[in-house]
Amino acid sequence: MAFFSKPSYSTIVYQKKDIPKGLWSKCPLSGEIIYHKDLEKNLMVVPGSGYHFPINARARIHALLDEGSFVEEDQDVRPVDPLAFAANGAAYAMKIEENRRKTKENDAFVSGTGRLQGIPVCLGVMDFRFLGGSLGSVVGEKIARAAERSCERRMPLIVVSSSGGARMHEGILSLMQMA
Repeated sequence: MAFFSKPSYSTIVYQKKDIPKGLWSKCPLSGEIIYHKDLEKNLMVVPGSGYHFPINARARIHALLDEGSFVEEDQDVRPVDPLAFAANGAAYAMKIEENRRKTKENDAFVSGTGRLQGIPVCLGVMDFRFLGGSLGSVVGEKIARAAERSCERRMPLIVVSSSGGARMHEGILSLMQMA
């Protein structure tokens, strides 16, 4: 006759459940666990604590403009490496390519036209995920083009800034864009 002993709590092994990544988010302030789709519906703001998760440029455009009204402009303007900049062995051209793959954007600024509650507007939104939303020659050029388009078409210009400052990789060329 076999004798089975009851396992003690210290010998029970619990296995972690495989939960798909991105299904739930944890608020860094309150520790509250939120279903990610509910968080997206609330524009990435935790209802209980009011904590704001980062939001990328495309999500911001979608939240601001009327459904299906956005027409992107200047999407083919891309940064170059005029100074052949390399810091810590990482070339700027490689950083640009890495950020393009990561964000699916050509640079840190997405601009175009659309409608905001039926009103035609020019809109530009920075994306912090692309090199900290830093302002380089392309971002400056796209902001200038958006402003010119706004004046030419007599439409309001809305710019959502989310930047870490000037892009050091482009030196004085990025600083000239600040003006």
